[in-house]
Amino acid sequence: MTRLVNDVGLVLEGGGMRGIYTAGVLDCLSDWGLKFPLVASSSSSALIGSYYISEQRGQIFEAYNYLTDNHRIISFKHMMTHKELFRMDLLFQLVPEKVAPFDYRTFTESGVRFLISTTDILTGSAVYHDTFPSQEILFTLARASSSLPVFAPSVAFEDKLLVDGGVADPIPIKPSIERGYRRNVVILTRNRGYIKKPSSLGWAYRRLFRQYPELIKLLKNRHERYNQTTQDIQKMDRDRDVFLICPEKPLIAGRMERNKLVLQELYMQGYTEMQQKKEALHSFLLG
Repeated sequence: MTRLVNDVGLVLEGGGMRGIYTAGVLDCLSDWGLKFPLVASSSSSALIGSYYISEQRGQIFEAYNYLTDNHRIISFKHMMTHKELFRMDLLFQLVPEKVAPFDYRTFTESGVRFLISTTDILTGSAVYHDTFPSQEILFTLARASSSLPVFAPSVAFEDKLLVDGGVADPIPIKPSIERGYRRNVVILTRNRGYIKKPSSLGWAYRRLFRQYPELIKLLKNRHERYNQTTQDIQKMDRDRDVFLICPEKPLIAGRMERNKLVLQELYMQGYTEMQQKKEALHSFLLG
């Protein structure tokens, strides 16, 4: 039986293939029948969050298994020919259409407000989307939110060119608070206390994005925004305005992990660590 949690938002960090940790956590929440009135996502968590809302427990895990078995989901050859390292066509077309057919009807009838964050490359502003009149638009925006500059091209949507939501807003807790959810459950894909370092790709940013100076500024200072956001979240965790879920054990997978067994282990880590926090989460949700 599904239980809607009142007045508490759910905020999901991205992280490429590390997102399989989030899938494990969300499957555990699904097994408990927990549903949140707002889910805010960024980058790879846009795809994962969609399947949580559509109540398709386990489908992301199965899709990742299928893709690592049958396709080169991360391909340097594809990077040379299509200017994208991740096979976006597999993730945002093959998966929801054939591998794990998406239940768009359940998604739209869920009563959950879903936010996908993206970054406008012209203005450098975060753009939040919460209206998805078709499955195609939903996964177009999920793809845009996952399109990390250098490793994937921008996505045209309406009158904007959009890239990875994590560039402008690495962990979208602010839009959840602004929409009335002062208390939030936050799922991170990095260990507690992780400090993001400056990018070593400054030369590539200057070369590839000369016509987008605001984007270059964002990319150059991305680590500062990330570190400030995680500091703010940790303070909210101490103040009991946030229930923080993040990997307890040292991470064994990176953003571009392709080893199926490693990904399966990270999924189980997310599921198990959430199980261990059941009583603490219950106490938090009761206020």
